[in-house]
Amino acid sequence: MTIRFCAWLCLTAVAATIAGPAWPQQSVPNVALVVGNSIYPEAGTPLPTVSNDVRGLAEEFRHDGFDVDLKENIGKGDMQRAIDAFTSKIHNGTVALFYFGGFGIEVARQNYLIPVDAQISSEADVQRDGVSLDAIVAQVARKGARVKIIIIDAARQNPFERRFRSSPSGLASIDAPDGTLALYSQLPGRVVSDGKGAEGLFASELIKQLRMPNLSAEQAFTNTRLNVSHASNNDEIPWVSSTMIGDFSFGAAAATAAAQPPVAVTPQSPAAPSTTVAPQAPTAPPTTIAPQTPAAPPTPVAPPAPQPPGYKAGDIIQDCPNCGQLAVLPAGAFDMGSGDSFEGPVHHVTIAKPFAIGIREVTFAEWDDCIVEGGCKYRPDDHGWGRGDRPAIDISWLDAKDFLKWMSRKTSQVYRLPSEAEWEYAARAGTASSYWWGRDVGAGQANCRDCGGGGTETMPVGSFKANPFGLFDTAGNVAEWAEDCWNDSYKNAPHDGSAWTAGQCDLRVLRGGAFDSQSKYLRSSARFRYDYDVRYLANGFRVVRELK
Repeated sequence: MTIRFCAWLCLTAVAATIAGPAWPQQSVPNVALVVGNSIYPEAGTPLPTVSNDVRGLAEEFRHDGFDVDLKENIGKGDMQRAIDAFTSKIHNGTVALFYFGGFGIEVARQNYLIPVDAQISSEADVQRDGVSLDAIVAQVARKGARVKIIIIDAARQNPFERRFRSSPSGLASIDAPDGTLALYSQLPGRVVSDGKGAEGLFASELIKQLRMPNLSAEQAFTNTRLNVSHASNNDEIPWVSSTMIGDFSFGAAAATAAAQPPVAVTPQSPAAPSTTVAPQAPTAPPTTIAPQTPAAPPTPVAPPAPQPPGYKAGDIIQDCPNCGQLAVLPAGAFDMGSGDSFEGPVHHVTIAKPFAIGIREVTFAEWDDCIVEGGCKYRPDDHGWGRGDRPAIDISWLDAKDFLKWMSRKTSQVYRLPSEAEWEYAARAGTASSYWWGRDVGAGQANCRDCGGGGTETMPVGSFKANPFGLFDTAGNVAEWAEDCWNDSYKNAPHDGSAWTAGQCDLRVLRGGAFDSQSKYLRSSARFRYDYDVRYLANGFRVVRELK
């Protein structure tokens, strides 16, 4: 229950019509800046698809009611001037769109867009010659844009980065203000090779979805994710995130927008490096980047049989026909905990290597298989709510360990409980808000006592939307066991993501809250304890599988 990526980068703060009283119609124009850098003198071969991609998307955005300014192959000075002109058009109520296609590099957990005149051989050069993506997002938010849609198409291997790193690190997740919808061309921490056609797979599929009638922007982005993933055989898996509160669509904007001037294309030759513009830090603390994922899990990337090593973040593993599916999560870092009781002090945790975790909580169907095959001796009561795809409940920490031993023998893999740090990393999925979907619990997001429905019994796993990592029910439904012994605070807690095996070990940690919990216990940082050998009707678990 209870990142990063690289290459060419497309950030867009987009425009569309908002449904519902929270966002009344505005007469403020929708504005867009689309930047495509494909010719880097320091990088050698031009990027093959960027020009056609940005021109096609700019035209599509114009048809959807945006006042679009398109810039191609610009240096840092021109890029900063274009950004300043763009943000000067933003007023309270504006829908703002910023797109960048080209190279991007992460340094110190900040992303930098690379102008064509950059001369980069070190991290310091990136900070000097790059343009801070985080600063652009913060500037758009400060100007009062009511909708900010971020599209990041930045997943190419980077010739600059190879000069000072042995392998591409990808881009870091950005801090997204409220009212932001983001689409990334690739999962954090992963890169893809450029296509060989006239247009990139990501851009061409996005344009198709923008032209589909009666689609919300979130659905268009989700469809793009699914179709690109399928077409690339999961080599490229776009990542959708949202801090939106209401629906809006691209096509609806054109119906109410005033006539817009033609897109101005202003290719420019590379200029000499300009004076560095200091990146601006966001004015607010990190907020959720909560990519929306479909209600159903992605199709497994391989037949239901043990798979060879070499997994990538976003891969789906299924070790046997009746085994639960697992998602491969990337290595990464996050700030764990909060200022609430038992949840502090907040401390930085680094997950050094990828791991696989159950997409769903372990179900009764899986538990009953364990009983049939002799791995589990205890048959928990379902309290009349049903078995099958309902989460297994009345499970003690010791019971869960029996199941994990059976799974390890059955698959010849190492199955275990997640550490508390791994659990919170998986549940947050790159977000920093109270819940992965935002600061408030809202309604229809989870199964709990005051979540707007449910609250009296468990629900089938996967009844609500998955989090950005594709994991279901990381908040509510059943509380999930972690490996760790209980400690009243995080003082002296591990910083490497490992389980804390010192403390009150007759008590073990539970995370994520349950159907009978109040919503405050569903927060990503919320933690509580239970006797390791005692069963309770709201306690269950999900599994971790180590990657070889």
